[in-house]
Parts: sequence; C-alpha cells; structure tokens
Amino acid sequence: MTRFFLLIFIFSCNSENIIKDFSPDENYAVEITTNATITHTINGKLKAKIDVGKMERFNKNQIIYLSEGVKLNFYNNNIVTSILSSEKAEIDEENNLLKALVNVTLTDKVEKTLNSSSLIWDRNSDDVYTNENVTIKTNDEVIYGSGFKSDSKFEKYYINDVKGSFSFDVENWVLFQSKTTRKISF
Repeated sequence: MTRFFLLIFIFSCNSENIIKDFSPDENYAVEITTNATITHTINGKLKAKIDVGKMERFNKNQIIYLSEGVKLNFYNNNIVTSILSSEKAEIDEENNLLKALVNVTLTDKVEKTLNSSSLIWDRNSDDVYTNENVTIKTNDEVIYGSGFKSDSKFEKYYINDVKGSFSFDVENWVLFQSKTTRKISF
C-alpha cells in the first residue's frame, strides 16, 4: 500500500509540471507557413504581392514574422513598378506596416537601386521610409544619406544628409537660369 501511494504522489507531481509547460503566458507560434504569397488589393486592384520563404504568427502579438527571403512587388495597373527585397520582415497588422530587415533593397523598374539595413512600407499611405543610412545607385550616380522617404513606385524620393556624386537639372533651381545639367559631388 505504501508503494502504491508513493507512486501516485510521484505521478501527480509530474502532471502539474506538464500542465505548467503549456501555460498561456508563453509566446508560441500558432501559425507557420512556408513558401507563401500574400496579396494586397484596393477595390479589387492588385497593389502589392509578397512572396516569402517562411511566415510565422504568434499568439501574443499582432506581428507576423517573415523570414527565409522576402520579395515585395508593388503594382500599378497590374504592372510591377518597384521591388522591395530583404532577408526578413515583420508585418504589424495593427498599424498596417511592413518593416523589411537585413540586406534590404528597393529597385524601380528602370535604373535606381536603394540599399539599407531596414525599410518600412506603410500600407495606408503607400509610403516607403527609413531613418537608417541609405545608398542609392543609378547608372551614373551614387547618393548616400541617412533617412529616406518615397512612394512605393520609388519615383520621387527625399533623403536627409545627402552626400555623393549625382546630376540634377539646374533649371529647377531658382538661382540659375540656364537649362543645363551639372554633375556635382558632395
């Protein structure tokens, strides 16, 4: 009888530990998907498509973690206007933000390539921005800066603390009246 009681006592202690191991206080993956595609449409029109190697959603937050390669194509009239790629990304569902992380590249459909350590796409405003250092390369220019903002098409953009070698149209400057293009290095 003593052995039986001792055996029950040992098993009852172990089952408490098992119950503790599945506590709702832990943050665990509730959804894992590999080789996934996420599409974003507005009024039935394709605006963006994300291809990702691995997607994970956890029970404790509204962040979706993307890894193993992320490629985000931006569209206008079903034509790709620019491509954002990175090794990882996080989607903040509450604020409609995608934050691309690690080896981030944004390219337009013509000639521009931006490199940065992170870049955020705001789905509500369709802006792409960062406060990190950026490098933009074209066929004949290299521009450096910290801080960047553009629309998702990467047509018009703003950079803070600009440095580099680039061309611009002097006629757009109020101080000059000629219609020439000059190359300036900073």
